[in-house]
Amino acid sequence: MNKNITKMLVLPQDGSSFAMRSLDYINLMFGPAHDLTPVLMHILPSLPPALADEGSRNKNLARQLQQIEKRNEKNSESILRKAKEVLVRYGFDPEKIKTVCQKRKLDIAMDIAFWSEEKMADGLVLSSHGRSWLEAVFMGEVSTKLLECSRTCPVWMLRGLIKSRHVLVAVDQSDHALRSVDYAGFMLSGTESRITLFHGKPKLRRFLPRALFEDMPGIEEALSRKTDETIGPVMEKAKEMLIQAGIEENNITIEIADGSRNPAKDILEAARKHDCGTIILGRKGDSDTKGFSMGSFTRKALEGVTDMAVWVV
Repeated sequence: MNKNITKMLVLPQDGSSFAMRSLDYINLMFGPAHDLTPVLMHILPSLPPALADEGSRNKNLARQLQQIEKRNEKNSESILRKAKEVLVRYGFDPEKIKTVCQKRKLDIAMDIAFWSEEKMADGLVLSSHGRSWLEAVFMGEVSTKLLECSRTCPVWMLRGLIKSRHVLVAVDQSDHALRSVDYAGFMLSGTESRITLFHGKPKLRRFLPRALFEDMPGIEEALSRKTDETIGPVMEKAKEMLIQAGIEENNITIEIADGSRNPAKDILEAARKHDCGTIILGRKGDSDTKGFSMGSFTRKALEGVTDMAVWVV
């Protein structure tokens, strides 16, 4: 079983109430009894290069910039201290809680992603609204950028208040989907989460205009039968993977449902039906459908999520 393996989660903090929700979430999903190493990370905001250049020529300005840098460091210490205090109140071992403060090097999202991948973190957890709305629009939301630049470390996107431990894993015939199942088993072994393995059977109109086949009713039935033949064994394999990882069999549900033209909508509806607070998606899915590609499905799923987390593996 994987429940005795220490798992490292990186939780970027910017001092906002939204960022603090990541602390509530890991307490909900794992709690202090789980063998977890939370890493609280803060990237120091940087001064505009133009000011630094001017400071090299103006002693008074240089003193002011030094004062700002000291305040910046103290603010970072305060942000990380308060976040650690929250976890300690939840019962997490203070010796296992790590804090990282780093000056901005390239870009906030890139710095977080590169650090997490270098340290081989098991997940990167953040709210999708860590910044103000205006900052998110003007600068590009950090969480969205992280999805693009985090190549190996799974990104957990939180939106709203999450109350349910139950998890839905979206499954298709791709290797990416099975990697998501493997990851779900690794992370959730030893927790109280119930897992639903879900597949929404595609409708033909997801691929072709209805006018091309509406007088051929047998086409849809043929697609449905073929989908059942191919996805059934995949689902059984996924279930066995979870059991081997240490998930109790009675905590695993399989659902193969008729889908629609919109796979993101199908998965969101299934997650609500099963009272799931978390959805796990492969970074990419079937090469034929591109249903779980970063550019389409993941973005659509994130747009429709409320009071849920989405893990992109």
